[in-house]
Amino acid sequence: MKKNKNFKKGKTLVKSVEQANTALDMLLQNPKKNLESGISELLEKLKNPKLDLLLDRYPDLLQEYDLEELLSGNLEITDAEVQDVKTAGLLSCLQLVIHFCYELKENPNPKDKRFDSLRYILKSINCSQFVHEMLFLVITVVGIDYYQKFQQRIQNLDFDLDSAKALENDPELKLHIELMTWFALARLFLESVYIYFNSPHKNYKNST
Repeated sequence: MKKNKNFKKGKTLVKSVEQANTALDMLLQNPKKNLESGISELLEKLKNPKLDLLLDRYPDLLQEYDLEELLSGNLEITDAEVQDVKTAGLLSCLQLVIHFCYELKENPNPKDKRFDSLRYILKSINCSQFVHEMLFLVITVVGIDYYQKFQQRIQNLDFDLDSAKALENDPELKLHIELMTWFALARLFLESVYIYFNSPHKNYKNST
């Protein structure tokens, strides 16, 4: 599927360090699998076994290439499609960002050296590009028509429990609703992480 130039990058959900801290606090209260499960579902629905092989190879690839190069969509390596190299990189990065951020609960100091790898990821791809590329993968799975219907439905919704149930039970949206819900959380998570780690700020405040 080719990228459609009409896809607009939406406005950011997270505007400040305070909002980022609040969002991370909320998201990190839930089990890590809530964020990780969407990656598995996305991989399953992409139906590309070569991605699994590339994910296994990524630690070795990072010894040979800079992450920015791996994510560029221009790198040609043996026995792999250029787009697959990029996709595997995005999913690997998301897995690692999730992993490191859950360590914030144990060590709420983002300047700690254990987060150097996380900072390396954040410097290798900017937030808007990361979110946009993940959206492209989701649309590859759900299709443009489904995505547009989903956008139309949520524009007119009041975000309460009844509206959420109505959206979940919508026969036209039911097939991919869990993936779309996960992407919304993943986007909120990524935006929060970028703002939090890229700003001079206080330590992470864990409410637990």
